[in-house]
Amino acid sequence: MGEKPRVLIVDHDPDVRFQVQGLAGQAGFEVCGQAGLGTEAVSLAAEVHPDLILCGLKEPMARVQQTIESLVHCLRGVPVIAYSEASDLGVIRKAMLAGARDFLHAPFKPDELRRSVAAALEAEERGRRQEADGAPGPQGAIITVFAAKGGVGKTTVATNLAVALARHAQQATVLVDADDTFGDAAAALALMPQGTVTQSLRSLGDGDGAEVKRFLAYHSSGLAVLASPESPFEWRDIPGERLEQLLRQLARQFDAVVVDTGVTLSDVTMAALRAASLILWLTTPEYTSVRDALQALGAIRGLDLPEDRLRVVLNIASPEVQVQPSSIEEALAREIFWTIPYDQRLRLSAQLGRVLVDDPHPRSPAASSLRDLALALNGIPPKPPKNGLLRRLVAGRNGGSQGRPRFELKVVEREVEL
Repeated sequence: MGEKPRVLIVDHDPDVRFQVQGLAGQAGFEVCGQAGLGTEAVSLAAEVHPDLILCGLKEPMARVQQTIESLVHCLRGVPVIAYSEASDLGVIRKAMLAGARDFLHAPFKPDELRRSVAAALEAEERGRRQEADGAPGPQGAIITVFAAKGGVGKTTVATNLAVALARHAQQATVLVDADDTFGDAAAALALMPQGTVTQSLRSLGDGDGAEVKRFLAYHSSGLAVLASPESPFEWRDIPGERLEQLLRQLARQFDAVVVDTGVTLSDVTMAALRAASLILWLTTPEYTSVRDALQALGAIRGLDLPEDRLRVVLNIASPEVQVQPSSIEEALAREIFWTIPYDQRLRLSAQLGRVLVDDPHPRSPAASSLRDLALALNGIPPKPPKNGLLRRLVAGRNGGSQGRPRFELKVVEREVEL
């Protein structure tokens, strides 16, 4: 690959191809060709050998889907990024099932295109290195979100983090609802999935997990979702080792696998914890939440779990509880890795089936915190806040220049270690 990635644009509308070519040039890419759908696109791609293909999603969708499948089959290792002005989940799902690596909602900006292309090319390069080394290990991180008590915002945090990873960190992300009681991640995302995680577990083979794709639902952010079944009894005959196998296979297909778990240390939950490369252990400042977290930590201490991968996340779910974070750290004998500030919008958005990190409202502290968490997990430093008068006053009170509480500043300093 040269200094500038070479991009092929596929769209049956010549005017749109011209517009996308201009955006690609602004993003710093070399456009090596344009083509319509079908044979025209595949023939030109085989001739010019692009580093990446941008494909527009428009009716007739059957022909677009067939074109993407042909491109992926004929040019292995060349990622396809789909784009469309529509945000219809069915259209996005068809593109992903056909083999598209990412989805961009048009009109998009050059920076958005640049991030998406960089992530897609990096993922392909990792795959090539691992194949050359003979090591088909996980490419992506498995992030398990756990809480020892219900009602602390576990699913809300898991869904918002997953969407933030997909949209804002530009990571190919899948959310697995492994809550073996009554998982409701799909409802929190306002999705009506056709398949479930238990169905995918029963169909799981020894291959690369490609058969799992037919059970995925897709959020408008591009996030893939494996939903929990309606009945918890569907989990009864599924061993935890089966879930570990599924998560590791998904990690070879996605940059990030976010797992929402149940609140009991069941066989399924323990499997999600064992498979994790990072465990976000959620608690609130309430006494019962901290007590349950402490008891659960004690229960797993004697088990074969990677405790060095465990990070405590404090969710300030109520403005009424005034507990110093240092007291929680002392009780749990662990430092707080991240703090999600109180925000009434977070609870309201969950009740309405909306994702707060997708809300453009600029004054949502919880949305900002969750977006920053997604960026931090990818080694991207959050943008510094604007230094307005109110923020300077708050900063002076907390003893810092960023207007964040001291315990959260400490977390930001530790992000490099992750």
